[in-house]
Amino acid sequence: MTKLSLKDLNITPHPVIPAPDEEMIEAVLKQPNGEDLLASYIMDRELAIQQEKEDPFNHGYEPDNWADADKLLADYDEVLINGGNRAGKSEYAAKRVAQMAVRIPNARIWCLHTTSMSSIQMQHPLVFKYLPMDWKKAKKGKITSILYSQKNGFGNNTFVGPNGSQVTFLNFAQEKRVIEGGEVDLVWIDEGFDELDWIETLRYRLITRRGLGDGRGKLLMTFTPITGFSPVCREYLAGFETIRSEISELLPGQNVKGCKIGQMPYIASSGRNNSAVMWFHTKMNPYQDWHSMVKQLKGRPKQEIKIRAYGFADDATTTQFPQFKSHNIIPHDKIPTEKVSRYYSTDPGGQKNWFHLWCCVDEHGRYYIYREWPDDAEWAVPGPGDGKKGLAQTQDVMLGIADIVEHIKTLEGNEIIEERYIDPRMGATQAAGKLGGTSYIDLLADEGMDVLPSAGLKIEQGVGIINDWLAYDEDRPITIDNEPKLYISDRCENLIYCMRTWANKEKDGATKDPIDTLRYMAVMNPMYIDPKGEKTHGGGSY
Repeated sequence: MTKLSLKDLNITPHPVIPAPDEEMIEAVLKQPNGEDLLASYIMDRELAIQQEKEDPFNHGYEPDNWADADKLLADYDEVLINGGNRAGKSEYAAKRVAQMAVRIPNARIWCLHTTSMSSIQMQHPLVFKYLPMDWKKAKKGKITSILYSQKNGFGNNTFVGPNGSQVTFLNFAQEKRVIEGGEVDLVWIDEGFDELDWIETLRYRLITRRGLGDGRGKLLMTFTPITGFSPVCREYLAGFETIRSEISELLPGQNVKGCKIGQMPYIASSGRNNSAVMWFHTKMNPYQDWHSMVKQLKGRPKQEIKIRAYGFADDATTTQFPQFKSHNIIPHDKIPTEKVSRYYSTDPGGQKNWFHLWCCVDEHGRYYIYREWPDDAEWAVPGPGDGKKGLAQTQDVMLGIADIVEHIKTLEGNEIIEERYIDPRMGATQAAGKLGGTSYIDLLADEGMDVLPSAGLKIEQGVGIINDWLAYDEDRPITIDNEPKLYISDRCENLIYCMRTWANKEKDGATKDPIDTLRYMAVMNPMYIDPKGEKTHGGGSY
């Protein structure tokens, strides 16, 4: 053979396994036994393609971002992977399900989708695809039971492998009791998860397996934000901080705060403890025709490009405090206790618990929120709008003014409080006192606690002051001449959660009260008061 072209070879195209080009063919044919060498290379390549198709468990190609996702799963107990169109996030999760089932004898794995039909259409075929060949061919026995059809998926929505591992497919249209009880090594949720109570229950099913190692006790979630984020997704995305971003060729400008120009988020820490977030960009999947995607998105709105190509939806960043990050949360023992002036603020709750905050201001004008109450339960949990009420709002409600004042004094001990602030509207509300109707301000005074009505500024003005406390130049390192002024103790979990999630979408949303309490403090411009009375330091004015 002296002259041979690509057309003559009938080479199978493949996005990853390289095909010989004209230059390579010509160079190989010039070598001794060139035809045999070329034929051998082509046969090996065709075999590799065939093996990948028939046995992706052992021979499937894995993009680099899969290894990055593995690292997150190793380091965190809960990982949310958002993805663009055909970015491969579900393929990744399905293969990891199959691998754990094979690797760990008697493993228990749950896969959840929106409905039974969507589970059969989406999750079943992917998990079956990645099972090893000997499992696919295994005959039913005392332990093994793997019955699969394209129409019905796995028989009875489950299968048991030769090593006793069982994978069960559930869906959110079922009664929640199907996930009550039992222990699970891995849970994979794909799309459509809206109810926090399901997630909370699943966490308890996983927790006992985490101490066993080998990747057990993990919650893996994959999601495409085509119609925005579910409340559960927002729990992970609220307050996220980008750890690593990647070039976004379709979006060359400033796309997301905290990312470099011309980049989109790739890996981030989550606002939720021991959790991480990742974005599978469509271009990272070599099996997706990226050039067609580029053509399709040409001229489309920026938000659509973010979602379709990078798996990112802007409603993940609608918090009112975009600069509130992990550096604003400090260990409680780092809160200064000397050379500070202390302040108190409260938001009366009517028939629910009042929310209380304590702040100290140091001589440099830094504000430290060092205590909150209630502090023994969640004030708000993820839900539509600005979330749903947590138990702290309604359990063990303390309504008696005398009881409230006594509790405040117990918490404060010997602390000297310079001033106390209250919601100006509710503070003036008439309430039943010992001597008849009077205001909350008067009732508190009767119990020996003087409070001032906070300045009656608009919500937006108070939020603006808080954002001033959070402001610094993000393009420069945090130093003494470039730092935020607001810091919150890591014990103030309710305030931290609300700072990360409150979007001001509802008049009386569940996450609003802690923000209001901080706002009543901020608009009063609390200052450091020198004990000698020589000078004061504050963070500004309103």
